[in-house]
Amino acid sequence: MGKLYDSLLSGSSGKIGRLVVANLFGTEILRKRPRKRTAAPTDKQLLVQQRMKRSYDFILPYKEFAREYFGKRIGMKSPYNQAMTTVINAFKLNFVTMQVEPAYAEIDFARGSLMAPLPTGLSSLVANTFKLDWFDNSGGDPVRQTDQLQVLFIADDEAKPVLMENMALRPDATVEIPVSAQLSGKTIHVWITFRAADHSAVANSSYAGTVLIT
Repeated sequence: MGKLYDSLLSGSSGKIGRLVVANLFGTEILRKRPRKRTAAPTDKQLLVQQRMKRSYDFILPYKEFAREYFGKRIGMKSPYNQAMTTVINAFKLNFVTMQVEPAYAEIDFARGSLMAPLPTGLSSLVANTFKLDWFDNSGGDPVRQTDQLQVLFIADDEAKPVLMENMALRPDATVEIPVSAQLSGKTIHVWITFRAADHSAVANSSYAGTVLIT
């Protein structure tokens, strides 16, 4: 892939022979069109494809959230692209066992300038719920006291997480989150972040850990 500067192809798009021309956010990109694959993919190639599918399945439920609340565009990398990269990097390829192994603690689902949440506890004492505790770091600031809690969670054997928005306020310091009865007896991974009440900003998300749902 190459960038075109002062190009004779300026204003062009689409295919030109084996070249593909595209304009992405004001930058002209020239690519060579890949040849059609004729050989069957190798086991390693299939594993890479599996990681891509699992990454896409993971981010799908909060795709629109990531587009709005995962930092700012960096060159041609949109917030969504950056969010997808963190998921792909966290889905590790084990070429010995030929498995995709998620490192959930490495995943962020939000990035922003607000004060990051500080999770302090995770438990499940009531059937089909989990209790989430965090430190109130609003510092008495009336604006920060209106920040709203956003929660993402996924069960170990599930492909897609669940995003639950506006579940509590920063000063509440605790909340009970209901889950599907199908998650009873399963371990879930939990992330949290805070979003400003006017939806103008978010905090970096924090991985709160795992809990066995009763």
